[in-house]
Amino acid sequence: MRRFDAPAYTMIIHDDQLIEFKVKKNVTLQESHIWETRELASKYMPGKKFVVLMEAEENFDVSVDARRAGASEEYARDVTALALCSNRLHETILGNLFLKVNKPVVTTRFFDDREKAITWLRSFRK
Repeated sequence: MRRFDAPAYTMIIHDDQLIEFKVKKNVTLQESHIWETRELASKYMPGKKFVVLMEAEENFDVSVDARRAGASEEYARDVTALALCSNRLHETILGNLFLKVNKPVVTTRFFDDREKAITWLRSFRK
């Protein structure tokens, strides 16, 4: 397991290829964060595909470019499935907008229960 702490996020890469990605409070997630985390994961476990659990500590926003990057084919090269998880109304709205507007290439679902999200993600591991 490896943990990365950055000003905008915390990321934990588990040896079973599950990534827990948590956006920090009052951050606007940028496209550079998406590619930076993918790079960190690829360096930690080269040649592996990951499943990602995305959560937030509290209030946050996601830039248009970050949403596009997370929905792209390029992002899908290294990620098998993405679970967005929150029980806060505004994050539920953001998550559902991402699914409907950006239409991610990666299999993506929104959850309000963390354990259900992790169970779903682990069903994608080989």
